[in-house]
Amino acid sequence: MNRTQIVFLGPSLNVTDARTVHPDAIYLPPAAMGDVLGALRKYRPHAIGLVDGTFLATMSVFHKELLYAVDQGTWVLGASSMGALRAAETDCYGVVGVGGIYERLASGEIEDDDEVALTHADAEGEYRALSDAMVTIRAALNGAVELGIIDVEAEQELLRRSKLRWFPDRRLTTVIADALDIGVAAPTVDALRQFFRHDLRDPKRADALQLLEKLKELPDEPPEERPQTVMSPVFHAMLARDVVVDTDEGSTTFDRIRRYAAVNEPDYEEIMSAARQRLVLVGLGVWLMGDPAADDLARARARIADRLGVDEPDLEQRARELDLDESSLTSLVYSEAVISRWESSSLARLQHGLIAATFTNELRMRGRYEEMRGASALQTTAAGHVHLPENIRASVVLRSHAALTGWQIPDDLLQYLEDQELGTVHEFLSTLHTSIRAQQALFGVGLVEEGEHIAVIEDGEPMMTRGA
Repeated sequence: MNRTQIVFLGPSLNVTDARTVHPDAIYLPPAAMGDVLGALRKYRPHAIGLVDGTFLATMSVFHKELLYAVDQGTWVLGASSMGALRAAETDCYGVVGVGGIYERLASGEIEDDDEVALTHADAEGEYRALSDAMVTIRAALNGAVELGIIDVEAEQELLRRSKLRWFPDRRLTTVIADALDIGVAAPTVDALRQFFRHDLRDPKRADALQLLEKLKELPDEPPEERPQTVMSPVFHAMLARDVVVDTDEGSTTFDRIRRYAAVNEPDYEEIMSAARQRLVLVGLGVWLMGDPAADDLARARARIADRLGVDEPDLEQRARELDLDESSLTSLVYSEAVISRWESSSLARLQHGLIAATFTNELRMRGRYEEMRGASALQTTAAGHVHLPENIRASVVLRSHAALTGWQIPDDLLQYLEDQELGTVHEFLSTLHTSIRAQQALFGVGLVEEGEHIAVIEDGEPMMTRGA
């Protein structure tokens, strides 16, 4: 029985302490949008524990990511921070909330998201908290009242001042300064300082620990059956584009893979055309002939296994290596079965937002997905180490990328972007910026100014030369 359990953990509880409670769990950083879906594809987990998540700098975990996980037969527990927020919002759909913070959010006692928000360090800093959450300040001051260190009137004024601050500026050290400012006697302030230092009540840590204990107690069986969640077109577009996939070179997404190929691979347009044809053929085939029969699906499954170079019993493992979850593999088999009954069509427009999934499936079928995934992730990681000057002319960006990679600048850029579904000019230039920054990081050659050109030598490394 698979008991793989994933925990998204950050400032609420350090991983070292977490492993003393649940040593068998796999601990991942605070979750952003797409990370839960990525974990589902990579680990096929028995359970997911969401404690910490990111926001502001990245999109937050989408609610329907969690419901999708439950639909796949995975237990999903939330507590402490982002997990408590999402559990309070989705517990009626099967997500399990754990701990006091969740209970107060679910009951309406706590209404504001900022109550659990704080700033924290990055991975090198082990995600340690750099500010204090409002729920922690409330618990600390409530404990001080219970011990008779301060009175209720002082507690309420200190809470009011903390609540008025932006969440990154909330700290227990600032509460001490506030206590002095409102006239609390110096000996009392010193006692409050010692209480915060040595006897602090940390509800986020307590709830994270409770979630770990709850994970260990879960039954082997998946959650009870319930009606499938209705997934919006927005969620399906997210499932097609924004799932995070990990490689040895770093992380990327399905849409980044496609965009990498668009400006780096000479056969991108051929693959894009084939992806469009697949999407059109499936739509027309179902419309004209209905769903494929069971034997059609069985033949399609065998055909896919053959094209991927594995025996049919090994198809699911190979699909996992190609970042296909069970639902996505089922969809691929279905589409292959439909296409086998419908061989020709000239229709070629796509459902908005879904092309990344179709494109990456085409890469998989051509045996090129892992190559593109690794190259896209490497490019994204390398580009993060280089910054280009601001306000670079678009012509310089286009010419630089063309010189560095051999990509041909289209005669009509706007028509090209529309035909290849690459978004706005700004979005496309951003893709080229990433490619150029990666070239700078990897080879030391980036922007091409007037009078310069790039010669690509035999081993693939670009060389800058001065033009006549």
